[in-house]
Amino acid sequence: MKPYSFILLFLLVLNAHAQQPASGSWHAPQQLQTLKGSPVALIPFPQQVQWLKEGWRLPSQLTIVVDGNQQTLTDNAVRSLKALLAASSIQCNVKNLSPNDKVPLPSIHLKPANSSSLKAEGYQLNISAKGILIQSNDAAGFYYAVQTLRQIMAQKNAMQQLPGCSITDWPAFALRGFMHDNGRNFQSIPMLKAQLDKLSWYKFNTFHWHLTDNPAWRAQSKIYPQLNDAKNRMPGRDPDSSYSFDDIRELIRYARERNISIIPEFDMPGHSKYFEPTFGFKMESEQGMQVLEKLIDEFCAEVTVSDCPIIHLGSDEVRIANPAIFIKRMTARVKSNGRKVMVWNPGLSAEPGTIEQIWLEDATFVHRRTSPNPYVDSYAGYLNNYDAYSLIQRYFFQQICSKPLGDSLALGGIVCCWPDVRVGDKSKIPLFNPVWPGSIAYSESLWCGRPDFTHNYMNVLPAMGTEASNHFVEFEQRLSKHKQLFFSNEHFPYVPFGHVEWNMSGPFYRLVNDSIDKEFIGVNTPVGSAVPHQTKLVTGGLLRFEELLGGAKTLSKPANETVYLTAYTFSAKARNIHAVIGFEAPARSNRRSAGIPNNGQWDANGGAIFINDKELPGPVWNMPGGQRYLQATWDKPANEIPYTEEEFYWSRPPAVITLQKGWNKIFVRVPRTYLDQKWIFAFVPVKKDQKGNWMENASVKIQASKK
Repeated sequence: MKPYSFILLFLLVLNAHAQQPASGSWHAPQQLQTLKGSPVALIPFPQQVQWLKEGWRLPSQLTIVVDGNQQTLTDNAVRSLKALLAASSIQCNVKNLSPNDKVPLPSIHLKPANSSSLKAEGYQLNISAKGILIQSNDAAGFYYAVQTLRQIMAQKNAMQQLPGCSITDWPAFALRGFMHDNGRNFQSIPMLKAQLDKLSWYKFNTFHWHLTDNPAWRAQSKIYPQLNDAKNRMPGRDPDSSYSFDDIRELIRYARERNISIIPEFDMPGHSKYFEPTFGFKMESEQGMQVLEKLIDEFCAEVTVSDCPIIHLGSDEVRIANPAIFIKRMTARVKSNGRKVMVWNPGLSAEPGTIEQIWLEDATFVHRRTSPNPYVDSYAGYLNNYDAYSLIQRYFFQQICSKPLGDSLALGGIVCCWPDVRVGDKSKIPLFNPVWPGSIAYSESLWCGRPDFTHNYMNVLPAMGTEASNHFVEFEQRLSKHKQLFFSNEHFPYVPFGHVEWNMSGPFYRLVNDSIDKEFIGVNTPVGSAVPHQTKLVTGGLLRFEELLGGAKTLSKPANETVYLTAYTFSAKARNIHAVIGFEAPARSNRRSAGIPNNGQWDANGGAIFINDKELPGPVWNMPGGQRYLQATWDKPANEIPYTEEEFYWSRPPAVITLQKGWNKIFVRVPRTYLDQKWIFAFVPVKKDQKGNWMENASVKIQASKK
């Protein structure tokens, strides 16, 4: 029997497919018909929107009108608006309107909101035949209205016609952040500014700047210049690179113009291996605490309270003899400089009033914490941990802070990018980590909130046709549109995959002497095994088998499972198509994976793909059989080897697949061979757009049966 034909026999003995759970009570903030009825793809989608019959044709020149004494509230919005109009070749001038003045036409008018009930950072945006009216009660609201207008203008029709609309919008959470680790991998100020630009487009208002980690203390120090000396830093980790106080103040100024506050993090006493070689004593020692207190004072003397009201002290992943003394002293020092304190949780026990940043990978942790302190949610999976595609699913279905809306304690969320492994080309960070598709998906959950939460949907897509599935597929289309509009010249590792269906069979268990590519017909399942073999309908061009089979506790030790997938696609003619194909993808934190396959293979764990009963040959690799690390590589030489594009399924060229006329069968074998394997499979049909970017190929339908 061929290794791909056992499925036929197996299906005959099953009475029914085990379906995924229905969507239950899951609902989105907006009705699906509202989202699909929108003439433009908006992310995050406004809380309330009404589309009008009459729109406004953009003129070649216009006036930006600001009411009375609103200049201080509208400066950032006007600055952004002028740049937006200039990019569209529209000339403009700015007029401050006195009470008795008439509004000149054509114009974009910024004025105070009519409603005192409009929430903080909220805005009203109206586009009609008379022009554009923006109303808000604060600077943030005016700025965010312009960013919504940016998205609408990017999708105008050939006649420069903007759709008429009446939008009232506000955020579900007050703190909406992005964190970048520049302690391990330094990035230049221009690179960070470019990130702030786009983060502000999606209404992020916080940049968490991780300035220190084991390789280096990146901020300038005048009192302890040895902290900036390359000889006291990790070789190969940008040892000559620091941020001067002028750099820090400039980035804060630039961020403020985009309504973004910066939270600098000086991680202590953990994540600080540079410290003892530099000073000759540990951070938690009396001498070390005195040094840190002076460093806190120095930073606060250089950067004002208004520029930096919160300082993050880290405090995670460390064991010291005096935890209470250490955190109490460092907290007191920050507070004595008029700042609020933020720390990681889990970490050293936070002092009262400290903001806690939740990072434990556990959706129930928020409910189990006993601290009365305010908190920020970062639990959903770091951008450098999960594979690129499944992160978008996780962020879309996450309920930030385990609440529909924020409050005085549940402040919001911060999505984190920790490229632990040394990065050679820093421009590749958004390619190897899904910085932009991940952040944009996170912005939707942060701004809109999630009324309901089904934790399993963060790992296993709901069945096609359910409300939850329909909403995810709709969001994928908006995300794809933004990829074309705003990221066509940048790394954006994502293609919609929610429309794919498979029949999954297994797991089947190998006996002691079985090879990973042995054919199975179900007889090798041991009596009393944790998971009986089964066949079930599963959704997604990216599948996570551990979660599909019930979680890590249900899997065997040692790992010896194999699952099989079957799907079909119809083609009206013989042709070649392209597809993103991938099996295990290493985390960007510790290199752990079975590595690059041998030439002609797709998976170093023995996975294979068959098209119409013929095995699809894998690529010829640059490093066949290389980069195999089955254990975490933290603090080991392997973590100093930069990743290459062929190590990730989303960053290498899509595969070419030959289809015959009529129905084509796709059959896949996916083994699990070691305990820590990220047991996944990706298959997503793609095609190139006019700019040469790989996009969804909607003409290729992957379905579980011929129908």
